[in-house]
Amino acid sequence: MSKPISSLPLVGTVHRDGVAYRVADPVPIDVVSGLIRESWCSRLVVTDAKSGGASASEFTAMCVVDGEPFVLVGRIGGRR
Repeated sequence: MSKPISSLPLVGTVHRDGVAYRVADPVPIDVVSGLIRESWCSRLVVTDAKSGGASASEFTAMCVVDGEPFVLVGRIGGRR
């Protein structure tokens, strides 16, 4: 991307994590489900948490901002 992204609507602060952007804080499930309605976001995939708390639920979304595609990932949780 020509200009690094530091914040996105709904999810807030993001940072570069390899080839993807990672949301800084856990995102409430209602916000995650709302991502698919955003014009800049598509192909939302949600993974379940592993038993015993080995890993949290996460989401992955294909996004396009200013004509540049990228992957957005984050943990599901937190409160509004």
